[in-house]
Amino acid sequence: MQKNNTGRIRAGAPLHLPLGRIRFVGFMFMILFVMVMGRLAQLMIFSEGKVAEYAQRQKFASHELHHPRGVIYDRNMNELALSLRMKSIYINPQKAGIPKSAAWALASGMTTSAGKTKQLAKKLNAKLEKNRDKYFMWVQRKSEPQVYAQVKKAGIPGVGFVDEYKRFYPKMDIASKIIGFSGMDNQGLSGLEYYYDRQIQGVHSKSRVRKDALGRAVDTLQNLEASETYAPFDLILTIDERIQYVAERALERKVKASGAKGGVAIVMDPHDGEILAIAEQPRFNPNHFSNYNPNHFKSHAISMPVEPGSTFKVFVAASAIEVGELRPRQLINCENGHYATGGKTFKEAHNRKFGLIPLSEVIAKSSNIGAIKIGEKMGRERLYQYLSRFGFGVRTGVDLPGESPGTLRETSRWSQVSLPSISFGQEVAATPIQMAVGFSVFANGGILVKPRILKALMQDGKVLKAYGKEQGKRVLSKSTVDTMVDMMTQVVDHGTGKQASVAGFKVAGKTGTAQVFDNKSGAYSQEHYLSSFIGFFPAQDPALVILVMIDSPDGVVWGGAVAGPVFSEIASRSARILRMPGVGTEVYEADWSAMTAGFSGGADREEI
Repeated sequence: MQKNNTGRIRAGAPLHLPLGRIRFVGFMFMILFVMVMGRLAQLMIFSEGKVAEYAQRQKFASHELHHPRGVIYDRNMNELALSLRMKSIYINPQKAGIPKSAAWALASGMTTSAGKTKQLAKKLNAKLEKNRDKYFMWVQRKSEPQVYAQVKKAGIPGVGFVDEYKRFYPKMDIASKIIGFSGMDNQGLSGLEYYYDRQIQGVHSKSRVRKDALGRAVDTLQNLEASETYAPFDLILTIDERIQYVAERALERKVKASGAKGGVAIVMDPHDGEILAIAEQPRFNPNHFSNYNPNHFKSHAISMPVEPGSTFKVFVAASAIEVGELRPRQLINCENGHYATGGKTFKEAHNRKFGLIPLSEVIAKSSNIGAIKIGEKMGRERLYQYLSRFGFGVRTGVDLPGESPGTLRETSRWSQVSLPSISFGQEVAATPIQMAVGFSVFANGGILVKPRILKALMQDGKVLKAYGKEQGKRVLSKSTVDTMVDMMTQVVDHGTGKQASVAGFKVAGKTGTAQVFDNKSGAYSQEHYLSSFIGFFPAQDPALVILVMIDSPDGVVWGGAVAGPVFSEIASRSARILRMPGVGTEVYEADWSAMTAGFSGGADREEI
């Protein structure tokens, strides 16, 4: 082509393009061709497996299912939590026919109540209408056996079933706040189920679902593909189901009889920190956790610090003995029932009046003013230092979620009345587990132990890891411990804790009746009290530490009268369970081999 005088291109004139541009375009096309051919060769020759995998992904979708979580056992291998195989029901809305008919047929199989059937059918119909262009829809996950049987018998078009596992708690509400529960997708939501979720989480698997050319699910296959290869761990706890039951029932009876808001009981081995029971009121049934207020799920034993009241006096007294400020028979002036310090006048409970009494009687009779005088001898810094050594103000490290460190403020934040108040258990807050651990120091010779609930991890019937006692730090000397144990036995023998006595055993402990602080009024309540008894037995060779706290009982509120009898019942029944012989108990030894010798021979055996 050529241009004429008017600037137009004349037909037939040659078109000249730059040679460099032509070569560049040709080079780019060559590179693109090489890349395409190389990728094709890789797919065809070197990646046959990947091609197949991609084809499978195009052809199948999947729904994640859940396999059994690990079993939770008590120390004697009684099952506390296990998984049951259930049937989950699904439907293909495209094959279900008329949604209203399918919904009614499903509802009729899922409930026997006419009213509930109508309500459920309406809900299912709406769901089917919404998903009618889809090919897969869950109807009910983890159905009860009778529901599965009825729905299967109905033969509803498009309905199918697949195996899943549901958590079951055979002991129902026993130890429910310790064990906790898991959700629909088998994830731990509270208690040990949550704390050890990673260890006991069930193996995940996938149910493959066939897809059509447009990527829509058209059917569900029954073969399951495991996405994990390991089996979950089983948990063996330190909890003793028998002692747990005893503690639960004793606590429940007292809470109901006294009209209290609730309560806590802890049974613990003071030597190795193993917890044999944590009972709480109110409790809940984890099989039906959705029926309860979430406030029921939290363990108050480890998450709710309270002002302990007079049970705290033993820690103040022990600190003073340890530093050499006091001796058991040393007289303390209790000021005849009234003592002014820090701009406030303090009184005794019951308006009692004590004059000069020895330290041992300060503890036995639970004198507030006597405790204040002990605290003053210690001074702020030393008292804070020793209370910290008992573990107050820090978490114990118990293996349960949500533990609180309690409250023990640094001395720079104390007011003029903080020292006297802390000396008899006010202006300081401790969880029940902290108090049980603190009393264990007196029961084991002076060592602060770490409490624990997990005894061992087991897999495929074999113990893979056993958890033993962790070396604790020494808090008190053996001589101080012996002195304190002697004083605490007097509390039970002829002091405020007489009703905590246990036949056949010497008991050491301390009562407490703490006014509950009312946050609304900013003052201590004159109506609500925390009634406590914490102790151990046998006093000279302790096997168990037992804590009992009753929240806001009606009528009689004194710790010895309210919590003392609960301690006594739990202790005496635990002793029988653990076969602990008491003083005056006759122990019989049976020679079973001799007794059964006559039945070993065939001639002398009588068929029954």
